[in-house]
Amino acid sequence: MATYGERIQPIKGALATKTHWGFDLDDTLHEFRKASSIAAAAVFEYLAAKTENSSSKTRPTIEDLKATYSQILTRTTSNAFSDGRTSDEYRSDRFTALMQAHNLLPLPVSEGSIIKPLLTLYRDTLLCSLKLKPGASELVSLLKSLGKTVIIITEGPQDAQTWTLKHLGIADKVDVLMTSNHVGKSKTEGLFGEVLKRLGVQAENMVFVGDNVKRDVEPARAEGIMAVLFDEEASVRIEGAEGEKGWKVNSLWKLKELLEGDTFYK
Repeated sequence: MATYGERIQPIKGALATKTHWGFDLDDTLHEFRKASSIAAAAVFEYLAAKTENSSSKTRPTIEDLKATYSQILTRTTSNAFSDGRTSDEYRSDRFTALMQAHNLLPLPVSEGSIIKPLLTLYRDTLLCSLKLKPGASELVSLLKSLGKTVIIITEGPQDAQTWTLKHLGIADKVDVLMTSNHVGKSKTEGLFGEVLKRLGVQAENMVFVGDNVKRDVEPARAEGIMAVLFDEEASVRIEGAEGEKGWKVNSLWKLKELLEGDTFYK
């Protein structure tokens, strides 16, 4: 039976040949889920405080608003932002739906006086909560020093992802940003193939790192791209005799060390 180190060698060799490195952004390079939850919570607290002195017996609690907002997110993000609108438009629709669901605003909505303060509060709180995953900046810096092309392939509004890269401090390390919003296709509907086509890159020259099996790993591999599952909850493992077709990493630091040739598997 081959030793663990021997099974790693094909991966290290394959990674060394990749000229283009693609990454998902949200929850792969930064803590999007945590940051967006904090930002949404600030909006819920604001709305709850606004209705605190209301005489209505049905005024919503923070938990009520959170539950409704979760349902709205599920319903409104199913198209993976591929219809080309801005982040403010998406958020405005969600906050309007939230307030309507709890009878917190009159119709028609006066966006200037009601919705815009929520948009500002959400964005400002999100900004304060943005945080790179450990090793993210160092990994992309190493890739740039090695002459690799760094591509962000992600689902989300183009303007929001551009803003996020800027405020995370890694925009200057990213060569190309490709979003479902800009391309008009989700990851499961051909985004990866469109990226290869637009950049003129052969699939065998690219590796992609993402945190979701269904939306990152499987569609990337379907296009012939080497895909790495970033799973912080798992132990690092290699699946398959050759290693290249199915493997995951639980730390971006470890991925960086693979590129540097260090031995870190125990």
